[in-house]
Amino acid sequence: MADGSTYKEAIDNIEVMIQEWIEAAKDLDWRLCEAMSRKDLDALMAFFWDSPDLIVVLFGNLLRGEEAVRASIAQMFEHNESIKVTILESRSLPVGDAVMTVGTATYDLKPKNGTSVQIVEVWTDLIRKIDGRWVYVLDHATMIPE
Repeated sequence: MADGSTYKEAIDNIEVMIQEWIEAAKDLDWRLCEAMSRKDLDALMAFFWDSPDLIVVLFGNLLRGEEAVRASIAQMFEHNESIKVTILESRSLPVGDAVMTVGTATYDLKPKNGTSVQIVEVWTDLIRKIDGRWVYVLDHATMIPE
């Protein structure tokens, strides 16, 4: 067998690979939260697929491509003195050659000219390994009403 000398060994190898992919998804989500909380636009954008086929839905706005995503996040950074993103829970599953994660998170926002607010979101993202690195190819975040 290509992935092992026995069927069991091949299955074991696949299970290890799936676990590595799920850990990569968790790591990418954590690093995205860290970059967002630092308001580090360049670090944040490095986690997204640099392609016009990138799709991000951010609180009702459909964004296509890296430039649109960058502009939207830059605007969020400009309007907020501070941002802290915290993952509350998530679940990742392999889907073909990608990993899909569904979870909830909080955004603690301190607008430059306003009072602090906390937004709770539910999100779904899809990551793939492209050119040797895991990147978001789809990210969909929806605010949960109070």
